[in-house]
Amino acid sequence: MSDQIIGKLSDDTVMSCSRLPALFGISSFSTPNDELRSSFEAVDRQASKTNGAAHNRVDNFATRAGNHNENFILNEGAKNLMLQIDTQITERVVHPTLPLQGSLDGILEGDGRIMTSEPSKGIFVIGQDEIELDGPGVAEAKLTQDRISQEPRAYRGPVQCQGLMMCTGYRWSAIFTSYGTTLHTFLISQDQATQMKIEQDVIDFQSRMNTYRKEGLRDWYPALHVNDAAATYDEPEKGLEPVNLDDELSQMVLDLQEAKRTEKAVKALQSKYTARIMDYMGKHDMALAKDGNGDVIAEITWGMSNAIKEHVRKAVPARRAKTLKIIQTKDQEAI
Repeated sequence: MSDQIIGKLSDDTVMSCSRLPALFGISSFSTPNDELRSSFEAVDRQASKTNGAAHNRVDNFATRAGNHNENFILNEGAKNLMLQIDTQITERVVHPTLPLQGSLDGILEGDGRIMTSEPSKGIFVIGQDEIELDGPGVAEAKLTQDRISQEPRAYRGPVQCQGLMMCTGYRWSAIFTSYGTTLHTFLISQDQATQMKIEQDVIDFQSRMNTYRKEGLRDWYPALHVNDAAATYDEPEKGLEPVNLDDELSQMVLDLQEAKRTEKAVKALQSKYTARIMDYMGKHDMALAKDGNGDVIAEITWGMSNAIKEHVRKAVPARRAKTLKIIQTKDQEAI
């Protein structure tokens, strides 16, 4: 079997299965607004007949390592399931009615077996007790540095595979996840609730895309966080009148100011208490906090900061940390 890596096949102007976690707002790398912006830019590139990668496409060592090892992970996973796999997929899959498409890493040939979790083999059936490997199945490869787990995070395969099953009509998927030298196989079947949300969110996304195509208006999603808002509204337009906030937002302004004052007071108190405890510890690297009965309620360690190596930037020697690590060992409202 060829080990050729097949690149991304989906169109950036249409929602793809790999982008669904971002559309759900659960991705660590992208937000719904990032995906909208990516598709807006793809529309612009089409209109001007230019090419270029979407702005928020992640391209780093981790993603390149994942692509490089993709076929190895797929083939090892298929071997673990004792199934045949096709990794040379050259066409994207498209949903028959929804504006949704995707790229398959591989297609497994199901043999009709009923499988349950086999932890000793790294095989885990997710969301149910057993699963039937009925007909072809979606194969997805993942490479992660996360802690080894018996259930994949929703953004690392499960949501994407639900979309791929919607596009293909396949009834089951296998997510082969490499945790360094450990390979886990997660078997999932169609989930109606997730697929209903995919349908709703994809239709909403396409509606925003249609508005942009027809009117040039960018109908953004509510920002998930400050960084999302700053990236979405990256610079103000000159000459605009001040916006009048409604009662709810006006109250938020007052609450925000109060929160800032509270945060400032909390930080000042934290600094004061930390300094007092450090004074008492002196050259000791550990202290014990006790309750009135003499029972230990917390262990306090005062270690060293990480040294910065010279080849990274100017060498900075390890210094005493400016924070304390506290591990509470006993519930106690007050000492």
